[in-house]
Amino acid sequence: MKKLILSTFALVSLGFAGQSYAQIQSRGEVQDQEFVIRKDRVLTLPTQPRIFEKLPVLPQPKGLADFNYQVSFFDLNLPPVNLEATPVQKVYRPERMDVYPGFLKAGYGNFASPLIEARLMSTEIFDLNYSVYLKHQSFGKGPVLAEQSKESHSSAGGAVSYFLDQLEVFGGLNWAQDSYSFYGIDTSVINDPNLEFLGIEGNVLNTIKFEAGLRDVEKTGPVSYEAKVNFRNFKDSYLVVENELGVQAKGTFRPADNWKGSLGLSYFMTTPEDEQYDLNRTYLGIRPKVSYQYEDFLISAGITIISENDSLAGKSSDFRIFPNLAISYQFAEEFGFYGEFSGDVNRTTYQGFVMENPFLGPSSTLLNTVNNYKIAGGIEGQVQGIVNYKAGIDVSRYNSFHLFVNSATDSTRFNIIYDDQVNVVNINAELGLQLTDQYQLNSRLDLFSYAMNSQAEAWHRPTWVLGINNQFTPIDQLLVQANINVMGGIKARRATLPTTEVFQTVNLKTIADLQLKADYKITDKFGVFAEGNNLLNGRNERWLNYPVRGVQLIGGAWLKF
Repeated sequence: MKKLILSTFALVSLGFAGQSYAQIQSRGEVQDQEFVIRKDRVLTLPTQPRIFEKLPVLPQPKGLADFNYQVSFFDLNLPPVNLEATPVQKVYRPERMDVYPGFLKAGYGNFASPLIEARLMSTEIFDLNYSVYLKHQSFGKGPVLAEQSKESHSSAGGAVSYFLDQLEVFGGLNWAQDSYSFYGIDTSVINDPNLEFLGIEGNVLNTIKFEAGLRDVEKTGPVSYEAKVNFRNFKDSYLVVENELGVQAKGTFRPADNWKGSLGLSYFMTTPEDEQYDLNRTYLGIRPKVSYQYEDFLISAGITIISENDSLAGKSSDFRIFPNLAISYQFAEEFGFYGEFSGDVNRTTYQGFVMENPFLGPSSTLLNTVNNYKIAGGIEGQVQGIVNYKAGIDVSRYNSFHLFVNSATDSTRFNIIYDDQVNVVNINAELGLQLTDQYQLNSRLDLFSYAMNSQAEAWHRPTWVLGINNQFTPIDQLLVQANINVMGGIKARRATLPTTEVFQTVNLKTIADLQLKADYKITDKFGVFAEGNNLLNGRNERWLNYPVRGVQLIGGAWLKF
C-alpha cells in the first residue's frame, strides 16, 4: 500500500514536470520578430540630486527682528498705450509734373515778323507714341530795300514710335521750306540810284525727309543696337535737285563692366543735279572700336574704313583706312587729361553747303573733305560741382577743304572752291558755372590758325569765335537768358572791275550778336515771352555784302493744353 501511494505520487509529479517543461519549451522557442532601431532616440534620465552636507543653522543675532512693510496700491486711471506700426515711406521717383500734350506759341515783331509754333504729342504711356509739330517765322522786311530782302522759314513734321518688350520701331516724316533773297549787291562796284527798281531775285529751298528704323529699349544691357534707313529730297528754285538714300546701323557690345565694343556702319547714295553736273555719289563707312576702363584710365582703339567715289584729279584710290585712338585719365574730380589721334572723311552734300551759306549760287564741283589726321589733347575737370572746365588743342590736316567766295560776275552769289591741303590748329576752352539753381553759365572760346596751300586765305572762315550763354531764374515763374556770340578775323575776296581775274582782300568787321530772352509763366498753362536779337545794332556781315537786320524785337504768348 505504501509502495502504491509512492508510485502514484511519482507518476503525478512526472506529469506536472512534463507539463511545466512543455510550457518552458513553448515560451523559449525562437519566433519571427521585427525590430526597429532608432538612432535619433535620446534617452532622458531624471536628474539625480547630489547629496550635500547640510550647513549648520547659525544662531540668529539678537539685534535683528521681523520687519513688516505696508504696501499701498494706487489705482491710476491711465488710457492703454495704442501702438500703430506703419511702414517707412521712401520716395523712389520724383513727383511727376503735369504734362500737357499740346503747346501753342504766337508772337509778332518788327521787320514784319510773325511767329507761330504748335506741337502735339502723346503723354500717356502706351505702346504707340506720336508727336507732330508746325513752325513758321518770316521777316517781310530786311536790312536792304525793305521787302526786297525778305526771308521766311517754315517746317512741319511728325514722329511715331511703337514699343515691344525689348524693341522700339520708330519713324518720322519732316518737311522744311526756307526762302532767301539775293540782296547782297556790292554798292562799291554798282552805284545805281535806281537800284531799288532792279528786282532782287530770291531762292526757295524745299526739303522732305523720311526715316524708319528700330532700336533696343534697354540700352544698358550686354548688347545695344540701332538701325535706320532714310530718304531725303532737296530742291531749290533753280536747277538744283538732290536725292539721298541712306542706311545707318550701330551695335554696342558690353562683355564686362570694363570692356565695351562697337561697330558702326553707314552707307549713302546721293544723286545731285545742278547746272554743270549730274552725279551719282556713294559713301561707305565702317567704324569698329573697342574701349577698356582700367581704374581711372579709359582707352579706346579702332579703325575707320571709308570708301567714296568723288571724282578728283590725281586721286590715288577711293578706299581709305584711318586709325582711331583715344585715351583719358582722371587724376581726381578736379583734374584729368585726354588725348586723341584719328582721321576720317567728312561727307558733304549740296544741301549741307546751302544750309551753311544760303546765298550759294550754281556749284561746279562737290567733294568730301578728307581729314588725314587729327592730333588732339587737353585737360578737363570740375570743382565742387560748381565749375566745369575744359581746355585743349588739336592739329589737323585736310584735303579738299571747302571755302565760300563771292562770284566774280555776280556779287550776290557765292561759289564753292577747295584748297587741296590745309593745316588747321584749333585752341579751344570751355567754362561752365552753376552757382545755384537760379543761375547757370556756359561759354566756349575757339582760336583758329590756317596754313593754306593753293588759296591766299581761308575765305569766310573765322579765326576766333566766342560764345557766352547765361540763364537766370530769379523767381519760379520767370526765365531770363542773356547770350552773346562774337566772331572775328573773317576775310573775304572781292573781284575788281573791269577785270574779274584780280581779287581784293576784304577784312570783315567783328560780328557781335547780343540776345536777351524772357519768359514769364502767369499760370501753369499760360505765359508771355519777349526776345531781342542784335541789340548792339551791328551790320554783322557773316558773308560779304550781306548785312543782317538791325535791332530785332518780338513778343507774344504761349499756351499749354
